[in-house]
Amino acid sequence: MHDHKPQHAAQETTFMHQLIAKLAARFPDLTEKDVLLSAEIIIEAMSARLIGGGRIELRGFGTFRLNIKPGAAGGNLAANMSPRPSSSPEVIFKPSQTICEMADHQG
Repeated sequence: MHDHKPQHAAQETTFMHQLIAKLAARFPDLTEKDVLLSAEIIIEAMSARLIGGGRIELRGFGTFRLNIKPGAAGGNLAANMSPRPSSSPEVIFKPSQTICEMADHQG
């Protein structure tokens, strides 16, 4: 049995490596380890903000927010069992006007 990463996980890893390399090149006073740590701290802070119900704005890029959909009602009323609440988190992205205009010009 082979352990394969999902396709999107491999793409995220590649993107992260590219981002770290670009940042390290742009800021030569920092080591790649420092850049990686900085990126991880920023991503953790953004994740915490979303999970806490906040909104993230990246000026010129867009905004992110987390929408948690309530689980479907159900359960076994005859056995007096209430349904387990389940939720499906969804990240909502709204692109900035700049990004929309760039996409319109490319399409």
